[in-house]
Amino acid sequence: MMRLLLWIMAIAVLLAAGGCSTRKNTAANRQYQSFITRYNILFNGDEHYRQTLADMERSYDDDFTRLLPVHPAEARRDPKAPQPQGDFGRSIEKAQKAIRVRSIKKKPRRQAGRRSDPEYRKWMQREEYNPYLHNAWMLLGRSRYMNGEFLPAATTFMYVANHFSWLPQTVAEARIWQARSYLAEGWTGEAEATLGRVRESDLTSDELRHQYALAQAEAAIARRDWQSAAAPLRQAAATAKGAQKTRLTYLLGQVMLAGGDKAGAAEAFRRVEKSSSAAYPMRFNARIRRSETTGLDAMSADRLRNELKALGRMTSYGRNARYLDQIHYAAGNIHIALGDTAMAMHSYALAAEKSERRGVDMALARLALGRLYFERADYDHAQPCYAEAVALLPETFEGIRQIRDRSDVLDELAVYSRTVSLNDSLLRLADMPETDRLKAIDAIIERLRREEQAKAEEEERQQREAEAADNSAGIAASTTSGNASAPTAFTRQSGDGSWYFYNRQAIEAGRAEFRRRWGTRKPEDNWRRSDKAAYAAIDDTDTNDAKPDTTATDDPQGAQSATAASDPHERAYYLAQIPADSLSRKKAHDAIQEGLFNLGLILKDKLDDYTEARRHWNRLLRQYPDNIYRPELYHNLYPMAARIGDNAEAERWRLLMAGEFADTPLGKAMANPDYLRDLKEMHSRQEQLYAAAYEAYLANDNDSVRSAAEYARTHYPTSQILPKFLFIDALTYATQGDAGEFRSRLKHLVETYPQADMAPLAAGWLRESLKGRKINSSGTNVRGMIWATRLTNDSTMLAAATDSLSGISFERDADAPHLVVLAFAVDTINPNILLYNVARYNFATFAVRDFDLEPMQFGPLGLLAVKGFADRAEASRYLTMMLADPDSGITPEVRPIVISQPDFTRLIGAGLSLDDYLNGEEEEGEELSELSEEIGDEGGSNMR
Repeated sequence: MMRLLLWIMAIAVLLAAGGCSTRKNTAANRQYQSFITRYNILFNGDEHYRQTLADMERSYDDDFTRLLPVHPAEARRDPKAPQPQGDFGRSIEKAQKAIRVRSIKKKPRRQAGRRSDPEYRKWMQREEYNPYLHNAWMLLGRSRYMNGEFLPAATTFMYVANHFSWLPQTVAEARIWQARSYLAEGWTGEAEATLGRVRESDLTSDELRHQYALAQAEAAIARRDWQSAAAPLRQAAATAKGAQKTRLTYLLGQVMLAGGDKAGAAEAFRRVEKSSSAAYPMRFNARIRRSETTGLDAMSADRLRNELKALGRMTSYGRNARYLDQIHYAAGNIHIALGDTAMAMHSYALAAEKSERRGVDMALARLALGRLYFERADYDHAQPCYAEAVALLPETFEGIRQIRDRSDVLDELAVYSRTVSLNDSLLRLADMPETDRLKAIDAIIERLRREEQAKAEEEERQQREAEAADNSAGIAASTTSGNASAPTAFTRQSGDGSWYFYNRQAIEAGRAEFRRRWGTRKPEDNWRRSDKAAYAAIDDTDTNDAKPDTTATDDPQGAQSATAASDPHERAYYLAQIPADSLSRKKAHDAIQEGLFNLGLILKDKLDDYTEARRHWNRLLRQYPDNIYRPELYHNLYPMAARIGDNAEAERWRLLMAGEFADTPLGKAMANPDYLRDLKEMHSRQEQLYAAAYEAYLANDNDSVRSAAEYARTHYPTSQILPKFLFIDALTYATQGDAGEFRSRLKHLVETYPQADMAPLAAGWLRESLKGRKINSSGTNVRGMIWATRLTNDSTMLAAATDSLSGISFERDADAPHLVVLAFAVDTINPNILLYNVARYNFATFAVRDFDLEPMQFGPLGLLAVKGFADRAEASRYLTMMLADPDSGITPEVRPIVISQPDFTRLIGAGLSLDDYLNGEEEEGEELSELSEEIGDEGGSNMR
C-alpha cells in the first residue's frame, strides 16, 4: 500500500513538472500516459474481455456432429453452426479510446551528439512513444476477432506488426493472430505465409507458444492434413486451460480419427470422457465417438463386450433419453468390431427408431446401416437408408458428395428392382390356386392393419407427450411475469432460409418424405396410374366432348365395387392388380425384362458390380431367351468377361452377337476379332478423328469427311460422338445440292439418336426440307455450318423458329442505324481474344468515335456486335478499314455481316438464323461476298 502511494505521489510530481498533454514527448509524460492507459482505460476493457471470453468458452454449445472449431469465435463465420454468446463491443470501445486519447506521435527533443548512435536513430524513427499503447492495439484486434470481425481484426494485427517493430514478441503475437484471422475467413494461403514470418526465437512465453501451435494446427486442419495437425494440436491442448482444454482434446480425437490413428483418437476421447471439468454432453459424445475407434486389434473381445454392457446401462438413465440414438449407434460400432454384422444392423436400425431429434445423429445410424446393406449388395434396403441420411446431413459433412452420388444411383436401382419384385409377386399370385391367392392377400391385409394400428398408437403417444409438454410450459409461463410468448417459428433442419428449390437439404427431405409415402417411382406423368397411356389419351381430348359420369347414379353396385378396388384393406384392391388376362401378363413380363436389363446396366456402369449385373442379365437371358435387349446384353457382357480375364466367355458373347445380329452395325463391328482393341482405342482415337473430320469439313474436303464418318460408324458404333460425325456427313450433301441424300441422312440421325445435342437442329432442317424449302447449295461448308444456327437459347423458340419464318420480313433500310456483326464458331475462335482485338483496333484507330461492343453466343455460334453506326454506308466503311488492316486481328474464320438495327432486333426476337436474313425473299441465295461488294472504297477519315 505504501509503495502504491509513493508511485502516485511520484506521478503527481511528474505531472506537475511536465504536464499531461500527448503533444509533449518527455520521459515523465511518457510514463504518465502509459500509467493512465494501463490503469484508467485499458483495465476495464481488458477485464471485460477476459470475463466475456471465459463465459463464451464455458457456455458454448458445441455441435458434435461436425468437426469442432479451434475456438467458439470461429463459428461466427458459419451461420448454420451454433453461435457463441458474448459481445466484445465494450472492449473495442475502450481500446479505441486509449488509442485515440493516449497516443504519443510527437518526436522527442533531439539530443546533441547521438545522431551516429544506431539505437538512438531507431528510437527517433518510432511512430508511437506511449510504452503501453501496443497493448491497446492488441486488445482491439483480439476483441474484433472474438466478435467475428475477422478481416478488421487481421488489418489491426497487420498494423501492429508493421508499426511496433521494436517489440519482437508483440510482432510475433500479432502475426499469429493475423494468421488466425485469415484462417477464420478461409484464406489458408495468406495465413501460412504470415505464419512463415514468425521466428521461433521470438516465442519466448508459454502463451506465445500455445497460440503458435494453435495456428499451425488450424492451418493443417484447413488443408485437411490430419497427420500434420495432430502434433501442434496436442501441444495446444496440453497448454490450454478451462473449457478450451477439453474442447481441443476432443478436436484432437476427431483429427486423429480422420487421419486413421484410432489408438491416438481413442486416448484423446478417453481423456475427455474422464475429465471432471467437461460438460456432460461433451463427455457423453466422447464416449460415443470412442466406439468408432474400437476393434479387436485395439481391444480384446472381453473388453468390447464390457463396453456393450456399459452402453446398455446408459440407456436406462433418464438424462440419456435424448441420446438413445447415439448410444445404439455406438453399440452398432462395437458389434462391427466384434464381427457381428447382424447385431450391428439391429443396433443401427434401433438407433434410427429411437431418435427423437431426427438430425445428424440419426443420419449417421442410417448411413452405417445403408453401408452394410450396400456391401451385401442388398440395394433395395440400402436405398431408403441413404435417402434418409442425405436428407438430414448438412452440406459441410465430410464426403457428402460421394454419399449423395451413391444415393442417386440407388434411387435409380430401386425403381427397377421394385418393378421386378412387384411383377414377380403379381405373376406368382396369378399362378396360385384361388384359395392360396386369397389366403396370401388376407395375410397382406392383416399385416397392413397391424402396421396402421402400431402407427396410430405411436402418434397418440407422441400427441400425449406433446400435450403434457405444452401443459408444463403453460404452468411454467404462469409463474413468470405473465408475458405471453410468441409462437415458435418453423425452421428448416439446415437453418438455411433460401427458397425451397434452392435448398438442397429441403429438397432431399421432401424426396425422402415422398418415398416414405409412395415408394420409389419413376419421375413421369400420371405416376399413380397403372395404365398411363390411357390417361395420357384422356388428357389430350377436349373436355367439352366428355360425357358425364353416370356410374354413381345408374349403377350403385358398380360404384361400391370401384370403392372396394381402391381400398387397400379389401381383397378387390389386390385382385385388380393381378394380371389375369394375356395382355396384363405380357405387360408384367415386359416390365420384368426392362427392369432386369436396366438393373444390370446400372450395376455395371455406375457401381462396377459385375457379379450382380451378370446375375440379373443371366436371368433375363434364361427366362426370356428372345428378349429385345439381346444386342445390348451381348455387347455389354463381352467387355465384362474380357475385363475379368475370361477370354472364352468373352469370345462366346462376341460370336453370339456376330451370328444373331450380323446385319446390324453393332453386329458387323463385333464380327471383327479385334473389336475389343478398337473399343479400347475409341476413347482416345474418336476425338482425334472428329477433329480431323471437322478440319476437312471447313476445308471443303467432303470426301474425307464422309470417309471419317464411315470409319466411325463401322469401328465405333457405340461412340458418344457418333451423331456429330453423322451430322457433318449430312451437311456435306447439303452444300453440294443433294437434297435427297441430305434428308435421308438427317432422318437417320434424328431417328437413331433423338437425344443427341444436334437432333433438334437436324429435325428442324429436315422438317423445312420436307415442306419443300430449297437448301442453299453455295458450294462452301463454313457458312452452312455457322450461319444456319438459330439465334436463340430458348428451346421452345428454337423448335418453333422454322415455322415462323413465313411471317417475318426484313426492311433492309440503308438509312437506318446499322451494326457490324462478326460471326464465328466458338470452338475455333476464342470470343475473349476477338473482343480484345476489336476493342484494341477501335481504340487505336478512332480517337473521337466510341463504338459499343456486345458479345453473344448461341450454341456453337458466337457473335460480336459492333454498334454505333448511323447508316449502312458508315458501317460498310468501318468494315472495309478493319478488313484492310492486318493488325485488326480479324482472321478468315470470322464472318462479318452488315445489318440494320431493326432487322437484327427482328432476327433475334424471332429466333431465326443469319441464313434466314441472307436468304430473304428479295435476296434469295445472296452470299456474303455480294454483300461485300456494296462496301465502298472510300477512306474513313471522317470517322477517325
